[in-house]
Amino acid sequence: MKYLVRLAALGVILLLNSCQNNSTANKETNSKLVSKQFIGSWVQLNPINAKEVQGFVLNADGSAQSINMATMIYKKWWIDSNKLVLILESIGNKVTSFDTIKYDVVEINDTELKLKEGTLLDEYRRK
Repeated sequence: MKYLVRLAALGVILLLNSCQNNSTANKETNSKLVSKQFIGSWVQLNPINAKEVQGFVLNADGSAQSINMATMIYKKWWIDSNKLVLILESIGNKVTSFDTIKYDVVEINDTELKLKEGTLLDEYRRK
């Protein structure tokens, strides 16, 4: 009888371990799929001139580019724990600086991207 109990316990342990490994694999797959959703051009209305748009391009190789933003140049991007991380170069009056911005991803689908940094919510549409 003890043998059957031990065998059943071993079976449960193996089953739980198998489920845990599949869960990890699914998380990795989902992470890759989410990253693919971000690739492309994302724009919003220019707050200074509503006839223009501004934004960024997120390339598959992790590089990024600005759209209609001469003083803020996006360089790189990646996803880290539901955050969109952007590296940018800010060009001011004879001063250049680099910054890393981590946005919380509020929503992403085929046409919309909503990002939050602190209390600021930015909404983009796919171009």
